[in-house]
Amino acid sequence: MLIWKALHVVSMFTMVAGFIGVEVFYAAAIRRREVAAVAFVRQSLGNTGFGPLAFIALLAGIIFGVLTAATGGFDLVGGWLLAAYALLVIFLVNAIGVGEKVVRAGKAAIGAVEGRASAVEVEASLPVGRATFLVIANAVLFAAIVLDMVLKPF
Repeated sequence: MLIWKALHVVSMFTMVAGFIGVEVFYAAAIRRREVAAVAFVRQSLGNTGFGPLAFIALLAGIIFGVLTAATGGFDLVGGWLLAAYALLVIFLVNAIGVGEKVVRAGKAAIGAVEGRASAVEVEASLPVGRATFLVIANAVLFAAIVLDMVLKPF
């Protein structure tokens, strides 16, 4: 059981670092309305594989979490686990719904830097509020999941 718990924690930490790290860089560049910086973040993401790594870490963390619960005598439908499942679903909806708009802005910024789109139009369309919301919402969700996992309040 301890190995599954350790792998669960490491996988989820990797996932959080991957998602939040990228989101912070996107939000910073978008808030400054620097089209070239937004394009750089998007291009860097494509070159490093952070997005797929974070997603793989998420899947691994879920698998290791289920193994931890199954081998540790935890009730897979206990209140604190149901709360964690709900928080994870909210994270995924936020990451897909809001995150997709931020990634789309990155792709548009690349087009502007490469001269295929108007930098002025791309700058005007940057989703400042959504990028900021993405970081704050996911940070709060991750903190809530950690507290739920540690305190098991339900």
